[in-house]
Parts: sequence; structure tokens; C-alpha cells
Amino acid sequence: MPAPPVADNKPEAIPTAAWARLRDMVAARTPADGRTDALYPGLRCYRFSRPVRYEKTQRLTPGVVVVLQGRKTAHLGGDGRSLDYGATQCLVLGAEVACLGTVVAASAEHPYLAIHLDLPPDMLVKSFVALAESGTLAEPARVTENFTAAVGPEVVEAFARLLLAADDPVDRRTLAPLAVEEIVLRLLRSEAAAAIRSAGAVTKAGARIQTAIAFMRRHLGRPLSVAEIASHVHMSPSHFAHSFREVAGVTPMRCIRDLRLEEARMLMLGAGLRPGDAAAKAGFESAAHFHRAFRRRFEATPAEYVRRVQAG
Repeated sequence: MPAPPVADNKPEAIPTAAWARLRDMVAARTPADGRTDALYPGLRCYRFSRPVRYEKTQRLTPGVVVVLQGRKTAHLGGDGRSLDYGATQCLVLGAEVACLGTVVAASAEHPYLAIHLDLPPDMLVKSFVALAESGTLAEPARVTENFTAAVGPEVVEAFARLLLAADDPVDRRTLAPLAVEEIVLRLLRSEAAAAIRSAGAVTKAGARIQTAIAFMRRHLGRPLSVAEIASHVHMSPSHFAHSFREVAGVTPMRCIRDLRLEEARMLMLGAGLRPGDAAAKAGFESAAHFHRAFRRRFEATPAEYVRRVQAG
């Protein structure tokens, strides 16, 4: 399999004012080195003041990483592939993938700054279906699950609106999803569409997968099985599991787990529930399972995470 294409670094493609604004917004929201989560689901910022290698392998869902300053190399999957990208470029993750990252250009004066957005499976599928039905989603000549590309100015501006909306409780519920939807639609109408999903897969199963994710959201508080969800959308369990992974980029059970983690996170931050109560309400069968899954996703225990967010 040939290596995914790597776009040339072309700063002139981004309006200086818009790029600088987003860079400064991320810098202001990352007071210390490491990861800083926004209150909006799946949105986080990174700062590193020196080159650093992520020694642990992260399991990432479909998403987009925009580098605003510095440079990074991502080692994806188990086949030794590496993608190098820097300022004015983004890494598009088209499916669930293991990632080992190395920040290769960073200093105290010019830290590595980046913003990462998980692409919500339900919004991905909704946008795919809408574009497929309108005839504007062409089947790409070449499909690759992960690649880098230059970032368009419209995506930069949408990210700036998303960051601002994430700061306000009302805007977070109303305006932030619109900014995310714009980012998704713009990615799907660019060469990134080939990295995310194939139009053929979406056309065949997109509407059913969209219905399945809505069903998951409604029933997070109780046990859910692949067989039950497949039955709800009139598919066999094996065909449903394959189609879900092909269209949404993650397995059905991974999607359920991530939805529950996000629900528990917001119950702790928004409703003030204790971790055990939030886990039970979100549908986790045990506190131990919740703690392990939460730490893997958010790089902190639930209690540590709540203290960190409330402090700053």
C-alpha cells in the first residue's frame, strides 16, 4: 500500500489574521504543557514547550488535528507508517487507529500548539448522507484512512468560532454543534473525504447507521448489545457491525463506550455528580470499568479531571 500523500507546508494558504487569531486562542487556553480539554465533547488543545514523545499508544477515533505552531510526527497503526505535519497543516484520522506521537519542533518561546476535534460519528454519518443524497459526495479514486493536508481558511475560522462557543453554556449547546457540522462538511467536500469514508459505504448503510446511533443515545443508561441495535435497524448483527465500522469509523461498542464517557463527564461537570453516580447513570456496569475507560480517554482519573477543569 503506497504511503498517504503529504501536502507541502504553505503558510500563504491561510489568512495571517485568522491563523494568528486561532493560534492565540489556543495559546490562551493552554496554561501548561500537555492536554487541555474544552467543555465541548471531543474538543481539546495541546501545548508543548519542548520536543516530546508520547510513550504510550493512544487509540484515536476519527478526527482532525490542526497544528498552529511547531511540528509533529504521528506513527499510525502497527505497520510503521509515519506522517509528518506542521503549522498550517492538519492530520485527518479517518478511522479508529493506534497512534504514537512525537512533537519534533517546540521551544519555550515558540511552543507546539494544536487543536484536536473528534469527529462525532452521528454528525459524520448525517453529513455523509446529506452530501450523498445531494449528489455532491463523489466516490474518491483512492481511499486512505489517514493523511495530512493543508488547512483551508474556512476550517480555521470555524475552529475559532467553535472555541469561542465552547466557553459559554448556551453557545455550547446551540452554536458549537453548528461550527462542528461546518468543519465536518468542509472536510467531506475536500480531499479529506477520501481519508474519512468511501461514498459507496455511506450510500448503502448511512441512514441505518444514523438511526442506530440515535437509538444508542436514547438508551445509554441500560445495557445495549450489538444484536439489539442491529435488530432495531433491521440488519443482521454481523452485517451491522461491519457496516457501522465502515461508515462511522469505530465499532458499535466503542461508539457506545465513548457516548457513555461523554455523558458521565458532563454529569460530573454540569450536574456535580460524583464519579460513581455519573458512571451508573451513564450506563457503566461497574465503577472500575468506568475509571479505566475514563483514564484512557481523558488521561486522568474522573476525580483528577474534575479538579483540573474546575481549577482552570
